[in-house]
Amino acid sequence: MPLSHAILGFLEYQPMSGYDLKKYFDQSITHFWSATQSHIYKALENLEKEDLVESEVIQQDGKPNRKQYQITDKGRGELRRWVSTPLPLEITREAWLIQVFFAHGITNEDIVTLFEKRIEAIQEYLKQCEVAQANIDENYKNIGIKRLRELWQLTLDYGTDYYENEIAWLKKTLPRIHKLPKMELPKE
Repeated sequence: MPLSHAILGFLEYQPMSGYDLKKYFDQSITHFWSATQSHIYKALENLEKEDLVESEVIQQDGKPNRKQYQITDKGRGELRRWVSTPLPLEITREAWLIQVFFAHGITNEDIVTLFEKRIEAIQEYLKQCEVAQANIDENYKNIGIKRLRELWQLTLDYGTDYYENEIAWLKKTLPRIHKLPKMELPKE
């Protein structure tokens, strides 16, 4: 599962708590893979059962105890196996395209509005990618491994290019939407 393997990847950097892992998810890969705190803890539980990670309870003064996880040798082997195995193509599911597919009952102007709102949402998302860029730069300062920084950058570049391409397609398609034939109701 990608979530479990992402956790193994983060734990390969350093031991972390579930809370730390959530911060790493949010600061580094949220632009292509998000995870809730509860999903992270469930995955950690399963990884520990499979001996891919091990945990240690760390006593803290004035705070609740901290459960910290680290990757095992078996976990490193599983991570290597997974990252070197090509994954099957995942066909994206785009709910907004279902809207377009069945939009024959709304006006061209309403469809244009759908497209314009989609462009605005993507532009807002691309602004978040700027934050992801700053996080890449900050994480690189902390870890200092150039190869990691370049691989992180590749994932961000993919997302940025993907959505910039979608905006270009949406803008290119808008004139076609304006010229769609008039609305017709299906014959009974």
